[in-house]
Amino acid sequence: MYNSFMCDLKRKAGQWYDCGEGNVFMGNARDYLDRCFSLAVVGGTFDPIHRGHLAIGEAVRRRFSPQRVLYVPCGQPSHKEGADARSAEHRYRMTLLATCDHPFFDVSRIEIDRPGESYTIDTVRHLQGLCPAGAELYFVMGADSLEQILAWKDAEELLRLCHFIAVPRPGYGRKHTIARINALNDRFGERIFFLDMPKIEVSSTEVRRRFSKGERVRDLIPRAVEEYARARNLYGGPASFDEVKTALQQRLSPKRFVHTLGVLKEADKLARHYGADVEKARWAALLHDCAKEYSTDKKRALCEKWGIALDAMAASMIDLTHGPIGAESARRDYGVTDTEILQAIRYHSTGHGGMTVLDKVIILADYIEPYREDYPPLAQMRALAYTDMNKALRVGIKYTIKEETQAGNPVHPDSHDALAALKK
Repeated sequence: MYNSFMCDLKRKAGQWYDCGEGNVFMGNARDYLDRCFSLAVVGGTFDPIHRGHLAIGEAVRRRFSPQRVLYVPCGQPSHKEGADARSAEHRYRMTLLATCDHPFFDVSRIEIDRPGESYTIDTVRHLQGLCPAGAELYFVMGADSLEQILAWKDAEELLRLCHFIAVPRPGYGRKHTIARINALNDRFGERIFFLDMPKIEVSSTEVRRRFSKGERVRDLIPRAVEEYARARNLYGGPASFDEVKTALQQRLSPKRFVHTLGVLKEADKLARHYGADVEKARWAALLHDCAKEYSTDKKRALCEKWGIALDAMAASMIDLTHGPIGAESARRDYGVTDTEILQAIRYHSTGHGGMTVLDKVIILADYIEPYREDYPPLAQMRALAYTDMNKALRVGIKYTIKEETQAGNPVHPDSHDALAALKK
């Protein structure tokens, strides 16, 4: 069931996420819980799940040594209005992506599949019915929830059925939390434990705010969760053009950023002249060199991590991969999904045999942008650029091939294919 579900999820997301061999409790696997003698449950809306949720699960595992930590996304929360704005299914799948490569973490959809409002007591009863007699069940809660726990549905039965683990929350001091735990334990027995760990400052609210403002979320949530949310526009669209431009100014060296501005200016003019989509040309120009200044080791690591195939030439001349890496970075880091833009970024340094007008615009703008230092065919290419784009590109690609050959460097086959296509 795990493999078939994950294959379907990866296929729908358009990505092959490396999720290892984690277990997934789908809510009806009695045999699975029949073998589970200690289970820690981390419940929540998970809209979306973030690194703080994962840190809590790991801290619980280290301190209490449960056989499994089970994340349970709630279906219809009784205490939150509009929490189903992102469907329960999306929240479940993001939780699955965040946890599936951890061997001790599992995910249950029992609350999602249960009709009506979700109450903790219903989940605990269900899990106790699946676990063997005498199994220890721990339910993880925020220290803030201690204040309302006696108002929960069937609270006294709940406190008899399972243990609770209280984790620190901002605004709730350690002394106050421990005093509240002691008061409840005096009444119900030793049912509640305090997990002494750093307070989690991350919140799903902050993640959603950053998404909506086009700000970086990578430090708050796993990459797979970010990609899933961006692909479905769950929390707002990608960053604006000006926001990406500002981010690139911080990311690139001053010289590279000036070059990028030059390519952007020239691509805008060329696109208007030749009838290409101006907005697509501007995005491709802005991001074409976003991975140019990565180190050799980082480029190799990203190719391996992102599944970018290296032929023999690219493996020996790793800088040739800054186009493919840049295209993948544009998609992953800046939310660009347009295939024409991504293709133009991917092939801007080599060209290819099936170039579109947009591809040609970006390559030519890269050759002749106004801040380029002079080189032999630059004046000729600029003179041809707005009368015969194909001829201008032939001049540029032939020059590049000649320079690389004289330097003893191999020339990528895509460049020969591009030149051949331009001659037709």
